[in-house]
Amino acid sequence: MPRTILFDTDGSLTPAQALDRLTTPGAAEETRVFSHGYIPDTLWARIVLQVAPDAAGLWYLSLELPNFDRLQVFRVPEDGVPVPFVELGDHATPVTDIRTRYHIAPMEIAEGRTVLLVRGRTSSTVTLDLKLRRLDQLLEAEQDYFAVQAFYLGIAAVFALSALGLFAYTRQAIYLVYLFNLIAHSGVWLLINGTGPGHLWPEFAKTYSVDPHFFVAMTIVGTAAFAAIFLSTARIPQTVRLMIWVVAATGLALMALCALVPEDQRYWANSLVSTIVLPGAGILFMLTAVGLFRGEPAARPLMLTWTGLGAAVALATMRDLGVIPSNALTLTGAQLGSVFEMIVFAYMLLQRLGRVQSEKEDIQREALAAAREQEKVLERRVTERTSELDAAIERERDARRLQQQFVAMVSHEFRNPLAIIDSAAQNLTTREPEDSGRLDKIRASVRRLRRMIDTCLIDERIEGGAMLLQAERLEICELVEDAAEMLKTANQDRPFDLDLPETPVILTADPRLLEVAISNVLDNAVKYAPSGTPINVSVTSDENSAEITVTDQGPGIVASERERIFERYYRSEENARGTRGAGLGLHLVRSIVTAHGGTVRCDGGSSGGTRFLIRLPLTSSMTDLSA
Repeated sequence: MPRTILFDTDGSLTPAQALDRLTTPGAAEETRVFSHGYIPDTLWARIVLQVAPDAAGLWYLSLELPNFDRLQVFRVPEDGVPVPFVELGDHATPVTDIRTRYHIAPMEIAEGRTVLLVRGRTSSTVTLDLKLRRLDQLLEAEQDYFAVQAFYLGIAAVFALSALGLFAYTRQAIYLVYLFNLIAHSGVWLLINGTGPGHLWPEFAKTYSVDPHFFVAMTIVGTAAFAAIFLSTARIPQTVRLMIWVVAATGLALMALCALVPEDQRYWANSLVSTIVLPGAGILFMLTAVGLFRGEPAARPLMLTWTGLGAAVALATMRDLGVIPSNALTLTGAQLGSVFEMIVFAYMLLQRLGRVQSEKEDIQREALAAAREQEKVLERRVTERTSELDAAIERERDARRLQQQFVAMVSHEFRNPLAIIDSAAQNLTTREPEDSGRLDKIRASVRRLRRMIDTCLIDERIEGGAMLLQAERLEICELVEDAAEMLKTANQDRPFDLDLPETPVILTADPRLLEVAISNVLDNAVKYAPSGTPINVSVTSDENSAEITVTDQGPGIVASERERIFERYYRSEENARGTRGAGLGLHLVRSIVTAHGGTVRCDGGSSGGTRFLIRLPLTSSMTDLSA
């Protein structure tokens, strides 16, 4: 609709004053829709309609620039006094429930001449795009346009879900940045073309006004961040990547500005955002050109994106500055730049994913090849170690056979001389009773040597699995008494206190092995207790078992070693210094007692020293020592 216009810089004109100036000859006339840019001035316009008879009736006055804060419309009757008719815009209350992306109001127009006076002020670009439409034409055009926007939103939704899925799969931040950028571009165009407040959130739009420039700043952040991350592995200077992040930070600052600036000052914030967008795209273009100049493949799709996006931004800037008309072509043309960016960025992400997948497969193949090679090496090592182990086992068997042969030979070679010495000492005792004390020591020492030989033989047979128990019924107190007497003869300065029951304690056991076990415990007490201190030996019994207790007054054994002393060849570090022994005696005691179904343990005596307790069942529960 042709109109005469004027700008009220301080907004002080009344409708009558504005109408008077607009009817003055020489007033500026506007026949096409142009943007006057971001200005704080109030726009006044006078519109004259010549209505033919067939055109009279109900029309809809449509403000077809969705982002306009407030436009007041006055009717001018024949008397020339403007009468308020309706208010349209983002900050005005809707006057109809019809959903449309534009701000509309029903208007009855009579045949003849109709004069309208409009007053508008906005924080966006000052563009007066006011039309009269029939309702059916309006809804038909709205339906077609909404179908195009639905297609756009469908593409955006597919890309958004794909980005979320790829992020869940790869955990790479670039997919979230792409989603952020997608939301920003979609927000811009849903607000600029009115689809959002008109169709998607009309109830919210009645209460809150959302400015698209916040989302424009958001696109700067998303686009620059995407480029910086995408070029993170490219062969470009670190300074270039840093400058791209500076562009993203600038967009973030503009977002904060748009969110925090007061509504009456929003126009200059919006102007600043629009002013920075085109230079920002140019900076990204030049920075990416550095990578292209260096032959970096990742820079090529970005350069293509910046070219399309730069064209769209330039188109929008020229429209906002009034260089080109504001119409459906210039509005949707800029939106096509966003669609182009979304598609190219999606292509770049797919390329990146394919490259990552290819690298992953290469790594897996290399890892598999390395694993197979390692498996071969391991097999060779296992074969070598097995051969070495077999050879070591064979050497150990040979050594054990030699050891057994040596022990058997020593036993044979020692037993005969010892038997001769014992027999001679016994004969001398009969002939020369006055020397019986010294001869008894000789015989006790002979028996001690025999017991030591028996200990070695028994240990070898147990370890070799060749020892069988020969059980018979015996009186345990006699064994204890004989063992104590033998040690007492060899150690006459050592008192032995025996506490034996008067009633015989009969059990089933191997007397030779049990004598070795009891003698080893007594000998252990003699070796470690101070000279002259007594060795206390007691025997007790109940219905099921007999218990032999040997207590000395030696240094004792720490709690942490009371189980280990029964291990083969183990000797207590503190007590072993200066005392003879091989660590076989107590090991042999436990083996023999366990074979008889009994137990042996060590603890501290009531007044210090060490106490050994041997418990044996009265009835036979023996096991083969070779098991």
